Amino acid sequence: MDDTLYRFQSLDTLIEEVHTLFDQWERSEHRPPAIALRTMYLVKLAVHEWVANLIQHASFHHAPPQVQLRIRPSGSDVCCMIADNSDGFDLQAYFETAPSALQAFPERGTGLLILQSCTEELSYERTSDGFNRLSFRVSADQDSWLSILY
Repeated sequence: MDDTLYRFQSLDTLIEEVHTLFDQWERSEHRPPAIALRTMYLVKLAVHEWVANLIQHASFHHAPPQVQLRIRPSGSDVCCMIADNSDGFDLQAYFETAPSALQAFPERGTGLLILQSCTEELSYERTSDGFNRLSFRVSADQDSWLSILY
């Protein structure tokens, strides 16, 4: 985990490649000692949920898919950026309407809510270079309801 920009061009192998990257960090000295495994788990979960939504729902009408990932340690926190060249969507509108539209014990539709619950400073914007950029921070001090998972 060294602030490298990772680039992916195949949606078919995207999740596998991202998970391999996290597995390498967890097994090696690449994870800074200040970053707790609990924090890395939340980062991995957040990245997975976003990438899974890209694969399942994103439209890449104008060009072949491109996804970029940057994960940067910041003290005991982790900052993350995921950019893609999909058509994008209105994430804020989703967050405003999704909780009220969910049924009890839904089988689908909770991924972005999980992403929101385990991150801080979450932002999503269209950039001038034609990419959509999701940025967030996972705090080592965060007391998320997701703590039941680890």
